[in-house]
Amino acid sequence: MSGVVQDLLDEFDGIASGRSRWERYWRQISAWVLPQTDQFDQMSQRSDNSAIDAVIGTPVAAERSRNIYDMTSLWAIDRLTSGLVSLKTPESDNWHDLDRDDDFNFEPASHEERLALERLRDYLFKMRANPNSGFWPSHKAAVKSMCAFGDGWQFIKEESGSRTPFSYQFIQLPEVFPAVGPNGRPNRMFRPFLWTAHQIATEFGDKAGTKVLDMANDPKRKHERVRIIHAVRPRSDEMRNKMGVQGAQYASWYFLPEDKHLIGEGGFWEFPFTRYAWSNQGQRPYSEGPVAYAISEIQSLNALARDELIAAGQSLRPPLGVVGKNFGRINFNPGAINPGLVNGDGQPLFAALNAGSRPDFAAAVMQPRRDAIREALYLNLWQILISDQKAGPETATEAMLRAQEKGEMLGPVGISLNEGLSANVDREVGILNRKGAFNPGSPLEMPESLSGAEIAPQFTSPLDRLRKVSQIVGAQRTLELAMALEQSKPGVLARIDTDVILELAQDVYGAPAKMLLSRDVGKKAAEAATQQNQMSTALGGAQMAGDAARSVGEGAQAAAAGTQALQAAPALAQALQRATQQAA
Repeated sequence: MSGVVQDLLDEFDGIASGRSRWERYWRQISAWVLPQTDQFDQMSQRSDNSAIDAVIGTPVAAERSRNIYDMTSLWAIDRLTSGLVSLKTPESDNWHDLDRDDDFNFEPASHEERLALERLRDYLFKMRANPNSGFWPSHKAAVKSMCAFGDGWQFIKEESGSRTPFSYQFIQLPEVFPAVGPNGRPNRMFRPFLWTAHQIATEFGDKAGTKVLDMANDPKRKHERVRIIHAVRPRSDEMRNKMGVQGAQYASWYFLPEDKHLIGEGGFWEFPFTRYAWSNQGQRPYSEGPVAYAISEIQSLNALARDELIAAGQSLRPPLGVVGKNFGRINFNPGAINPGLVNGDGQPLFAALNAGSRPDFAAAVMQPRRDAIREALYLNLWQILISDQKAGPETATEAMLRAQEKGEMLGPVGISLNEGLSANVDREVGILNRKGAFNPGSPLEMPESLSGAEIAPQFTSPLDRLRKVSQIVGAQRTLELAMALEQSKPGVLARIDTDVILELAQDVYGAPAKMLLSRDVGKKAAEAATQQNQMSTALGGAQMAGDAARSVGEGAQAAAAGTQALQAAPALAQALQRATQQAA
């Protein structure tokens, strides 16, 4: 196996040497924006573990942050991360649906398929919310790394014997040495990291080797750190003839680089490392984040903040000049006695040396730089959601148009996460499929029409829904125009498919699919309602006819009674006859 290890080490050295220019850029970001990040140039070394231990074993944030005099860059990254997480992947909401990933998507998913995919979606979010999966801590850390450095990485592990079928682990950039394939997507990864001898022996058993096992059995050395490299790369087609993970698409090795000793071999059916890239362009395994354009302003602002602190100190405790050779420190404490510092007339023999420092001027110079950093890190866009409110009441259409405008402004910020989140779903669904979650009889059983189908997320976060509001606005205006045309040309409304409008509203507003019945069920219910209305109309007509007949009968009876009355009263009959003659 030493030949395999040597081949992996050679490839790792090539990747490590190719990212040296990125490490210089990352070190600047780490110093001014994320001082808690480990050093970038230590993990690629094959030896000198003492240097690595010194970096990881000390509170690096406290050590590096001593040169930070202005906190704008620190809380700006926190605000940008929080804004992205809240608007793109809110913890309290489902921020994606699932749909078939056909080549052309000619046919929309049936109602049965949509319900099955919604059950799967709900299960995925339930597993992510489980603390054992580690999704939210890993996800937030990866988003923060993407906002600061340009890239954030996670490792999705397939679990066995656990309440969660998969787990997430955030991987810091110092441990990430990726390469991309022809399509620009990551397909190789070398990850050097440190474990104690006890951890290695517990995980790999006898495969850890005599050296590590001896350390693990020694109480004094069992917690010493040993460097491991995890290598993942595509498996060649001729090597995919083995059973299980040994024949999976990606081969996996764990080895000790100093000893060139292989301690573990396996495979993955999907690439287990997922990347959040701020600007995934071309064939680069790394990308630049928004801090890249603001790093000069951040450094200048901290230099000014340091000078402002010095100027403020000079104003409050200025340097003093004294007469003669009295170099004793002046005691400014209340009631203190300073002999020899006044003359016989009581005049002080010392004076403050005013260097002309103006902290107020320094603060005025710093404010435009703070504003520039806020602009570069999109804080002004987040502020739009809070402060950009129209005075007075708004109509529903105006509110939707303003929501659309905000979505278009903020959308490009959140779209950076889509590719990484899609890769997460691919990995999760693949793991569930291998565990038999979609088999007949399972709570997540899929209809026959989805057998072998590819599943992809359709993002429905608040930010994504803001960008879709224009569809609702268009549907509403089209319906209003059709209603106006109906007055002059009856039949126009018959061309409106209300089912399409309902399904569009359900999708844009994020209502669950189970809220709507299928079109067939809805059609049958509408037909039944029509028949009931027709029957009610018929019954109503019959009742009116009966009432009319009853009225006619009652009128005939009244007329007959009147005739009899005339016959029985000759005087009345004569009076009516005279009135008729006079009228004539």
